Amino acid sequence: MEKREHKLLFYKLSERLFNALQNNLQLERRQALLVKLGIDTVLNVIPKLIITIVLALLLHELVPVLVFMSSFLVLRGFAYGRHLKSDLLCTILTVVTFVGVPYLVQFTNGVSELFRFLLCLILTLPIGIFSPAVTRKNPIKSHSLKKSLKHKAIVVSLIFSILQFFINNNFGTLIVVSMLLVFTLIVPLKGGKTDEAKNV
Repeated sequence: MEKREHKLLFYKLSERLFNALQNNLQLERRQALLVKLGIDTVLNVIPKLIITIVLALLLHELVPVLVFMSSFLVLRGFAYGRHLKSDLLCTILTVVTFVGVPYLVQFTNGVSELFRFLLCLILTLPIGIFSPAVTRKNPIKSHSLKKSLKHKAIVVSLIFSILQFFINNNFGTLIVVSMLLVFTLIVPLKGGKTDEAKNV
């Protein structure tokens, strides 16, 4: 019962914010879809971000966590990809991943800039091919929007690749892992399709 009430509250808040923006900005259909998706994403992510940041502060890992989380969310925003059906499981895995990966990376020596650069370029190829990974939760009907998101995902991946020469090993490694995580969420599970009904 609480879960249904939570979803209803989330839906009402999302609709109110969207309607307010739509009335003030007079958005076109394509722009409106992007704004609605952005609002839903932000409202869904905020609770996870709060928990993640609190734990990062407790572990004195705020900056690495923010680097890892930001690089993942930026690329994920264009690449899309699968979601878990359970909000609770999603929250747990999100917090464990965003806090756990940076915490573990600090104990490694990292890898060379050139090797990280090559890994990023390798990951850019499938990210460019499969982005945006349309799912039942985030369907995209517009061909032009798909094309735009694909181009942006490629550009972001290339920027991440070039950044490897200007940041330290730990931060560079975190960006590589974030790209790898995005890749695992967009690669087809079966049948060579990223928009199959089971991709939620």
